[in-house]
Amino acid sequence: GTVTGNRISNVHNLSAGGTGAFGMQLGATPTTNILIANNFIWDIRANGSATVTSNGHGITINGAATAGGYKIYHNSVNMSVTQASGTTTAMFVSGPTVAGSVDVRNNIFANTSGAGSTRYAVYSVAAATVYNPINYNDYFATNVGSIAGTVHPTLAAWQAATGQDANSVDVDPLFQSPTDLHLQSTSTLINAGTTIAAVTNDFDGTTRPFGAAYDIGADEWIPSAVISGRLLTD
Repeated sequence: GTVTGNRISNVHNLSAGGTGAFGMQLGATPTTNILIANNFIWDIRANGSATVTSNGHGITINGAATAGGYKIYHNSVNMSVTQASGTTTAMFVSGPTVAGSVDVRNNIFANTSGAGSTRYAVYSVAAATVYNPINYNDYFATNVGSIAGTVHPTLAAWQAATGQDANSVDVDPLFQSPTDLHLQSTSTLINAGTTIAAVTNDFDGTTRPFGAAYDIGADEWIPSAVISGRLLTD
């Protein structure tokens, strides 16, 4: 399956029973080959719960333990709306256990939601071995991640835990706004990604790369216009 080019937002589950809210939920049974690419996801929240699953998550992977073939490429997730309590994540992985079943590259996982919830870029119940490769991502949150019950607040700690992510960063992506996840011209994510043959265009259909290398996230930044030999950027 392929899920690309979507704007997913305003998913609010305020049930007093504490059930979750997911921008995207991947719950496939075994033997999968799923490409998730070039999606904008923002404004996802739940009422807040002590049960991690029952909270607001941008992308949730909770398929069968034996499932695999998840390809998470060039998505821009911005969790910026406050959830009063519980745990919020840009990506929550709880299902697969097979080594190398999740491929995560060139994504923006931003979680700047206000005080109240515990904020993660990635929260993984699954062990680090399920990720191969995982690299060239932006983890912008109070806590970069948690793997198999251990919190890794910094990028260095996360890199040590995954044994990968050498080219990943933890910087403000500089979105145009909390609801417009195109990059500003000053974003350091421009030309910071890696080539992925399966994703040759961006969210808007722009051919990648426009510059020297692929940009991280769903948007490939391009100058807005060239007038009288001068480059004008948006």
